Amino acid sequence: MKWVSKFNNPEDSSGFLLWQVTHSWQRLITKELSKINVTHSQFVLLAACDFLQTKGENVTQKKLADFTKLNIMMVSDVVRTIETKGLLERSKNPLDKREILLSITAEGKNKVKQGIPIVEKVDEQFFNNIKDTQEDFNKMLHSLL
Repeated sequence: MKWVSKFNNPEDSSGFLLWQVTHSWQRLITKELSKINVTHSQFVLLAACDFLQTKGENVTQKKLADFTKLNIMMVSDVVRTIETKGLLERSKNPLDKREILLSITAEGKNKVKQGIPIVEKVDEQFFNNIKDTQEDFNKMLHSLL
């Protein structure tokens, strides 16, 4: 059967390259974050919750999903797990009893405090070979969002 892609090689596809780069980076992050007993998704949601709370926002699962661009069902599953670990708490919104608010616990804040230098160190090492053009790279990534 003939190769049906417009690309001669999969490596010519931006999507395939992005997929490979993303998974290479995530493997490194996951390995390092395992040292503080959190997954990459758990860390991202904890850090996002902490950031939004610091800005004075009421945090819900929907707000976390929108902010992180993660699927709401995945956010729901991960929130349940990190709540079980004592890193996040749920409570009813006193202004709207139907809405569940999320708040990071002291232990959760500690995980974020431990995790940020870990993630930033991995990022620094991983993106080192594009450090001179990283600002332009980030602008390109923003344009894709």
